Order: sequence, then structure tokens, then C-alpha cells
Amino acid sequence: MEKIALIVEGGGMRGMYAAGILDSLIQHNLYWGNVYGVSAGACHALSYLARQFDRARRVNINYAQHLRYSGLYCLIRHGTFFGFDYIFKTIPAREQIDWYTYFHNQSNMRRFYITVTNARTGLAEYKSPENPQDAIDWLRASSSLPIIGKPVLKDGEIWFDGGIADSIPVRKAITDGNTRLVIILTQPEGYRKKTISSTTEKILQKMYKKYPALIDANLKRADTYNNSLDHIEQMEANGTAFVFRPSESIIIDRLCKNRKKLQRLYDAGYEDAEKHLMKLRSFAPSGGAYCGH
Repeated sequence: MEKIALIVEGGGMRGMYAAGILDSLIQHNLYWGNVYGVSAGACHALSYLARQFDRARRVNINYAQHLRYSGLYCLIRHGTFFGFDYIFKTIPAREQIDWYTYFHNQSNMRRFYITVTNARTGLAEYKSPENPQDAIDWLRASSSLPIIGKPVLKDGEIWFDGGIADSIPVRKAITDGNTRLVIILTQPEGYRKKTISSTTEKILQKMYKKYPALIDANLKRADTYNNSLDHIEQMEANGTAFVFRPSESIIIDRLCKNRKKLQRLYDAGYEDAEKHLMKLRSFAPSGGAYCGH
């Protein structure tokens, strides 16, 4: 029997495309085996795994324009572009996560992995939460961008955004024995990441001189990312990957806070999933009932 996994790329507010797709999957009870999420993709995947339709859309569109969510206020007050206490404490208190449903559906055959980058080693690690606070900590770490964000200290290590070391954990999923992958990307077809500028490199060298492996991972990020895209295209060609990509016409900046643009991107994701529903069912038959309230 084939093992099918779902991979959800990050990309900040571009993740609204993934949120739309995941809401469609919730409505059609489409769940498979392991889920691998990165940064914003991991945050949206948690709402999906808790079977909370529309939660991912609400927590972004309804709160993104609040001064405590992101922007100059957060930089001045907390030294980070995103207000993580607001995002990971205040909002979840208002838009509560259904932890019962999430943990009730975790098993040896179906695990949620949050991708993070270890500052000391510069390598990606994949964390499966053991309890609600564990999940929030790893989501926060996976979303902690260098330069404009603060790292997370957990288990005696410093952690950053999972996208630094592994933006699209395809090889991890394959190593775990998955033979078919459903992949949600947040960049359009043909996109390739550019290497970081010399100015950004200088800032990284100054800010993170204690973590040379982290700097190296950032310098190699474009190659790592583009190699993953090449691998995904090969899998598509041989029929082992089903890939969702947004059209170039709806792409937004990762820091976008415009409600209309965010809603448009979410709607595009939802519509793409609905349009390709029959093909998706054929490619990846649902792996058993997924229970919820």
C-alpha cells in the first residue's frame, strides 16, 4: 500500500493560497498520512489537521492589519517585524485551536512535522508536537525569519525559520517512506529563488557571527530551494507528485497586509482545489476517516 504525504510550503502571507486549498480539503475530508509544514505553511496545516474550516483565513485576514501583528510598531516595541506574542498567544486565545481533534488524529501512521532550522548546525529538523505548548513553540520557531525576526530558544538550542534549511521538505517525506506527495507551493510555475544580496550577506555576517552554520545555510538557501523544485518537477513527470501552484497574476509580497489581496489569494487556492478535486482523489485516495467534532 502506498504512503501518501502532504507538504505545505511557507512564504509569509503568500500562504493564504495554501489556506484556501486546505479549507477545500477539510470540506471533502481529504486526509492522508504525514503532513510536513514550513513556517506559515505549518501554521495553516495545524488548522487543517484540527479540522477547523476557515480558521486560517480568519486569523490572517481579520488580524493582519492590527499594529501588534506586524510592522513598525512591532520593530520598535519588540525588535521584530512580527508580533509573535500577539500572533501565537493573543490570537489563539480568541481563535482557539481544537487540540482534541488534532491530537486524536495523530498516530504512528499519521504525524504532523514542523520544519525548523537549528542555528548551531544550520540543518533542518522536523518536530512532531507532543502537546499544545510544544506545537505553539515549534510553529513560532518555524516562522522566525532571520534579521527581521527573533529566534526561539527551546530544548537548549536556538531555532529559526524552517525555510532557511528546507523550504519544501520533499526529501524528508521520501526518506520517511512516502511514495506519493501532494505538494502546495506558494510561488508560481517557473519560479526560481535568487541568491541573497551582498548587503543581506553582510547583515547576516554581523548579526549571526556566533552561528556560522546558520549563515552558510542562508547563503545556500537559493540552491537548496531550487534543487527541491527540480526534484518536484521530476516527480510530477513520473506521476508521483500532485502539485498546487498559484498563478503569477495573484502573487503577493510575503509581508502583504491588504485584506482584498489576501482574500483573493485565499479564494484562488480554494477554487484550484475544487477544480482539481477529481484528479486529486484519483492520484491520492483519502487514507481513512479523519475524525472531528
